[in-house]
Amino acid sequence: MLIKALKKARSGSVMVMTAAFGVALLAVTALVTDVGYLYLEQARLQTAINAGWKAGFDRMMQIKSAGNPVLDNTQKEAIRQHVRDVIKTNGYTEEDLVGIEIIPENNQLIVRHKKNVGLFFAQIMDIRSSNVAAARADIGDLGTIIPLAIPHGTTKDVSPTKYRFDPFAPDEKFTVGKQYILKLGEKELDPFGGGLAPWGVVPIVATDEKDWGYASNTIYILKQSPSSGGQLAPGNFGCLDLDGVQQGGANDYEDRIKYGYDDPLPEYVRPEGGNMAKPTIRGVQYRIDNDLLDMRIPVVSKYGKGQEQVSIIGFLNFRLVQPATEDKNIPTVYAMYLGADYAVDNTEGLLKVNFGRIDPDNIATNTSQYLDFFKYGYNAPVEYGQMILPENGNATEPTAEALDYRLEDKAETPKKVIVPITEIPEVVKENNPAIATATTIYDLKATDSPGGVIGLASYTFNSSVRVTGFAEFTLLAEDDYERVGDNFDTGDNGDLGPVMPGQVRGTFERYIVEPGKYEMP
Repeated sequence: MLIKALKKARSGSVMVMTAAFGVALLAVTALVTDVGYLYLEQARLQTAINAGWKAGFDRMMQIKSAGNPVLDNTQKEAIRQHVRDVIKTNGYTEEDLVGIEIIPENNQLIVRHKKNVGLFFAQIMDIRSSNVAAARADIGDLGTIIPLAIPHGTTKDVSPTKYRFDPFAPDEKFTVGKQYILKLGEKELDPFGGGLAPWGVVPIVATDEKDWGYASNTIYILKQSPSSGGQLAPGNFGCLDLDGVQQGGANDYEDRIKYGYDDPLPEYVRPEGGNMAKPTIRGVQYRIDNDLLDMRIPVVSKYGKGQEQVSIIGFLNFRLVQPATEDKNIPTVYAMYLGADYAVDNTEGLLKVNFGRIDPDNIATNTSQYLDFFKYGYNAPVEYGQMILPENGNATEPTAEALDYRLEDKAETPKKVIVPITEIPEVVKENNPAIATATTIYDLKATDSPGGVIGLASYTFNSSVRVTGFAEFTLLAEDDYERVGDNFDTGDNGDLGPVMPGQVRGTFERYIVEPGKYEMP
């Protein structure tokens, strides 16, 4: 009897456990089914939001490209309505879109929405509905692209006409929080080119007030000697006393060869008497030893007898081509004429041909478009691997105006910006042998006219750069510059150079696309 009772008790327990397990299994099945349904509804909502965002962003670009860089309230409402209309074509009603957030700003478009979804089996557990959410935005808190481009390395703006560039090795990159040059600047050189040399040349063609008859890349004698043709006039070999005081003699003359004469010129100057052989030899050798070959030379109307006064009527630029030779202590100074437009700048570096400005839509226009792109950002896509047209000229005033505007750090025009990182691809150098030795955008004079074309397959680029990455920088006011000076250590060390008009600097924040990380298309 006892055994039968135990069997009946066990049978009852199994039935209870089976019933409980069945209820639990039903609940799990209901939960899985409803969760799957929620995922389906969320995906459907996300698809509609994506479609609305894309249509709204395209509409926003159309409005901005039509000359409206800053959106007004009417334009923003038109974008919002366009987003709603496209979302409704994906199966949603106006009632479904109550509470949707559509935020068109000058740098981005944000679309986000929540939808309450009714559940089925979960109602058994008194869970009748749940919310699903979807959102889409462009590059969140990033700045916009500005019309400047940089090479991947450290650029140093070392003088009014020259720059230096230290490329990063494959394992090197920009340092977060460190300041860098984003655009080169320029300023007028000293009117005497860093100091006049104390020699004078006379016009070959008196009516040519630019070159005075001198031919570029041609060697001339700056200072005569008996062995090279004798005196320019009795007792005169081409040496000048530039301060007109006639004191100091050979010592002042030698110093002015070495270091140049920077003081104001008097109305008339006098020739230095005699051949000045030893001071000439020592002064010229100093320039050669210190690579100070470029000189600014006065043009005098004519030489009279002895130390008769002469007037300076112009200035020409020359480069020493050999040391003064001594023949019985009589030196002759030779130099090559560089042209009236050549800037005498003996700083070590590469000549600035370009200052780093670009036209991101590859349709060359004018500085007003550059100003707008800098102030409000270029919102159309710039692709990794695309070719970009450089812009000639420093554009000092538009750059200063745009930079001041950006530094106000408004929500629609933040001082945080995106700058394309660029290189000169080998195919461009092959197309244009004249730039075979060019290394950065700063070496290029813009000659391409691609008319909006961005790919090598569709246009034969001869003077453009290719986008290899994107970096985010925070623009800096001049008072915040830290690496100012002429301590030009190699690599990513030392100063970035003096401050010059048109120059732009920024603090590195992060890479958006790091060069070399992806295969070039």
